[in-house]
Amino acid sequence: MKKILLIIESSAFANAKARESHDLLLALAAVEHQVSALYRLAGVTQLLVTANSGAPIKDFTKSQKLFSLYEIGTIYVCADSLASYQLTVDALNIMVEPVTPMEQQQLIAQFDEVILC
Repeated sequence: MKKILLIIESSAFANAKARESHDLLLALAAVEHQVSALYRLAGVTQLLVTANSGAPIKDFTKSQKLFSLYEIGTIYVCADSLASYQLTVDALNIMVEPVTPMEQQQLIAQFDEVILC
């Protein structure tokens, strides 16, 4: 079983890449890998509690509540990215662990595979 970290940088509804990274996270967890995710840059917007935004892409963020059911590990979020979007962890859809850029480098070193989404 590999330890895999997905680094998610795509905005929530800008394109299909956000949905695809979410699906990949669930799929990897379903085949018994130890999976965690790091949301940074515009990717932090995927963690916001959203209303129907009228975007042409279906709102997949509600299924983030299933992460614990799939035994997805810790969900990390870049503290600097939160600050740049003027967000706090309380505004997010799920529980996360904020990490600084220095902590991110240490975190990445702990995983067998890192996938940038």
